[in-house]
Amino acid sequence: MKGIGLEIEVIKSLTDNYIWILINYNKSSAFVVDPGEASAVLSWLKKRKINLLGILITHHHPDHTMGVEGLLNCYDVPVYGPHNSPANCITEKLQENDDLIFHGKKFRVIEVPGHTHDHIAYFSSQTFGANHILFAGDTLFGGGCGRLFEGTAQQIHGSLEKIKELPQNTLIYSGHEYTIANLNFAISIEPNNDALKQRYLNDLQKRNMNQPTLPSLLSLELATNPFLRVKNNSVISAVHEKFNINDDSEYVIFEALRKWKDIF
Repeated sequence: MKGIGLEIEVIKSLTDNYIWILINYNKSSAFVVDPGEASAVLSWLKKRKINLLGILITHHHPDHTMGVEGLLNCYDVPVYGPHNSPANCITEKLQENDDLIFHGKKFRVIEVPGHTHDHIAYFSSQTFGANHILFAGDTLFGGGCGRLFEGTAQQIHGSLEKIKELPQNTLIYSGHEYTIANLNFAISIEPNNDALKQRYLNDLQKRNMNQPTLPSLLSLELATNPFLRVKNNSVISAVHEKFNINDDSEYVIFEALRKWKDIF
C-alpha cells in the first residue's frame, strides 16, 4: 500500500507469517510490525538503506517476537507492545486508546484479547491515501479469525465487534497467510454467498501467482468472513444444522463457529 510519501510492504517469514514494514522512503526510515525473525528484516533494511525507527508488537507469540533481540542488537529503538504482555522485550507498554505517532500519522491502540490475553491492534486514526489501516496481528485474518490459545470465544468475539465498528475502508494487515483455507471453511458455511465465491476466485488467483491475499478491506471481510457475520441468517442456519441447537444469540453462534473451524 502506498500513501503520501509512505508505503507498507511485506516480508514473508517462517512458514506463513507476514512481517509488515511501514516505510517513509522520503526519510529512509521504517517501523516493523511483529518481526518473527531478524535476518529477513535486517537484509531488507540493508538492501534499501532504510533506518529502523521502532518495532511494533501485537502479542507475545514467538513467531511475532523472535526477531526483536536480533534487531535490537543492530538498532537502539523502542519496542511498542501490550502493557500486560509476558514478552520482556517491550519498552513502550500500551493499552486501550493510547495514541501513537508513526511517520507523522496518528495511530490508536485497540485491545483485542482472545487469541492471547495480551493482544492489541494498531489502527490509523488518519488515512493513508484513501484508507485507514489496521495491523491486526492474529485477531482477524482474511476470511477468518485467530484460534483461542489463551482467551475465550467471548473475548475474541468482543474484539471482532470492536473491529467491525471501524471505517469500512480500513485495510486489514494480518499476521499470517491463511486466507484460502479460511475461505474454504466460509464457503461450507455460506455456499450461496456470491461475494464470498468471487473473493475465493480472486484470492486463489493471487496465491497461484505467489502473491499475498492481504491486506483486505474491512468491507470485504464484513461481506465474506463468517466470524463477522454471526447475525446473518445463513450463518445461523448452518450452525443450527451442524450442532442441532436453536439458540440465535451472537455468542453461542460464534463459539460454535470457532469450534467448527478448529475441526474443519
